[in-house]
Amino acid sequence: MSLPAIHVCALLQQGDEFLMLRRRSHWSLPDGSVNLGETLAEAVARVLEEQVGLSDAICGPFIGWSETVEAEVHGPHILRMYFQAVILDQAAVPASEIAEVSWIPSWDAAELGLTDGLAEFLSDHGLIETMV
Repeated sequence: MSLPAIHVCALLQQGDEFLMLRRRSHWSLPDGSVNLGETLAEAVARVLEEQVGLSDAICGPFIGWSETVEAEVHGPHILRMYFQAVILDQAAVPASEIAEVSWIPSWDAAELGLTDGLAEFLSDHGLIETMV
């Protein structure tokens, strides 16, 4: 049995759009595990650089958290900590060779194939509207 993993998720907004990336068939926020000895803020900055090529972004305020516990005995248990993120150089353009990266309008986000729990999290925090 493994210990729960701690991940950080970076929410970058530009007007009414979110910076999201597509991995396989799902869209998500930049998201990655926290390394041993790394602060949450350092992890947010590293994830943004590794996943979307932003070396001039910093961690902003904490938004909230979500937890994923897989039903199977050896499934992953992940605690995701969501943070606002800020691009210091507004001329910087996110780019990535790892995944498709795009600014997604908030009104379209709920209609995309988002990773499990992301639409609910964004809706619960007033960032998108979802149909009931």
